[in-house]
Amino acid sequence: MLRTMLVITAIFTASGVFASNYNFLHDAAPIADFKETDIEMLQTAIQKALNEKKDGEKLAWKNEKTGNSGLVNPILTLDDDLVNCRNVRIINKSKKNIAESRFKFCKQDGRWVAIEMLKK
Repeated sequence: MLRTMLVITAIFTASGVFASNYNFLHDAAPIADFKETDIEMLQTAIQKALNEKKDGEKLAWKNEKTGNSGLVNPILTLDDDLVNCRNVRIINKSKKNIAESRFKFCKQDGRWVAIEMLKK
């Protein structure tokens, strides 16, 4: 569990998730099994999906070396003159675990940043 907390904290601190507690950890279990290359592929897939995919379109990624994979699915765009945000469904899979999470990402300085974990 400690490894999971450290990995999740590092990923979401780097990507900008500001959580006041760790209730989201149960949804992110596969990430504890991810290697650094898996995390990089996930982060790249998130940015690509948010930049290129329409609501409802999915982007899959898979690391052939580790067998870990995921799916990024933008589900709702919240765009007005002041802010550009999107709700995203993310499914992560490792050899041992699979989990689904939902996040709100907003574009800040040209990059999508996770600002909130959403309830399913």
